[in-house]
Amino acid sequence: MKIVFALAAIAIAVGCRRSDDAIRRDDTGVVPPVSVAADSPAAASRDCGITGLPVVTDDGIGELKEGLSVADVKLRCDVVSDSEQQGTEGMMERVLVVRIGGEVVRAIVNDDKIFRIEISSPRFTTVDSLGVDAPLQRIARKRGARFFPGEGGVYGFIADHCGLSFRFSVPLRPPRGGNWTAAAIDSAHGDAAVDRVLVTRCQR
Repeated sequence: MKIVFALAAIAIAVGCRRSDDAIRRDDTGVVPPVSVAADSPAAASRDCGITGLPVVTDDGIGELKEGLSVADVKLRCDVVSDSEQQGTEGMMERVLVVRIGGEVVRAIVNDDKIFRIEISSPRFTTVDSLGVDAPLQRIARKRGARFFPGEGGVYGFIADHCGLSFRFSVPLRPPRGGNWTAAAIDSAHGDAAVDRVLVTRCQR
């Protein structure tokens, strides 16, 4: 008798489950679980808008731009770290380390916005192939080339790339003092190579 009751209970349970399944099939208001496609915007990587070779423009690289808020950078780019670090002059500064195209770029923050972008990889160049490892003579022979001493070296500026400066680890001043002219520094250090590119606000 116990076996009969047990079989009856199982039959009732199965019948109820089948009935419940039928009701669910007829109920068009049932919403299936939502899954995010691998290629959807929500699942897309934060690539800073880089789709090919990274190109340095006068205001940044891809969507990492001077003046952009930290919040926007973190939405658009792969931020490896956000920390206080000691600057070249000994002062503490807020630094974002951003991964772009497999390389890392430092972005200095001021008032919660990108103040300066520091590029030390030769993979990032301008449309006319200027960047880290470019010889000084190429910069010196560009239109409007000027050179000034600064933090850790001499910085070159050219008219065609307002907002960019190219750093060289050469003596801050020529042997006879004063400032370097484009012709003098080209003659003395034309083979020196750019060791860092800085992106700051264009001052026209």
